[in-house]
Amino acid sequence: MVNEIIETDKYTMKIHDQECLLEYIVKEGVKLDVDELLEGKKALTKLRPGVRFFVLAEGIEFFTISKEARDLCATAEYSDNTIAIAFYTPNISLLLMGEMYNKINKPAVPTKIFSQRDTAEEWLREQMKKLK
Repeated sequence: MVNEIIETDKYTMKIHDQECLLEYIVKEGVKLDVDELLEGKKALTKLRPGVRFFVLAEGIEFFTISKEARDLCATAEYSDNTIAIAFYTPNISLLLMGEMYNKINKPAVPTKIFSQRDTAEEWLREQMKKLK
């Protein structure tokens, strides 16, 4: 059950409190930069201070993210409210870019890229079980 939604012109965040799950949906054709990421984190931490989330992220259509934003996403400081991230996209270009991000930026939290939502959800649920 979705408890709260944060919506901007570039992304939607759906908060599921019961599972500490955050759905992060990137909208088509947008360019994400550091400012958008910091605004989103600020809005989320204002609504749920001290809560850490399992993130199910999706980018169905093509979007871009600046190098500075990718670098920020990989840091422990930015990810302090994140437990694990499962990103899924059927877009092969985004899939390859995601895999490159993992290899080059080496995110501070467990992060995996998937081509199907169900396998992303399955992996994220496995991460949830590890913490119980």
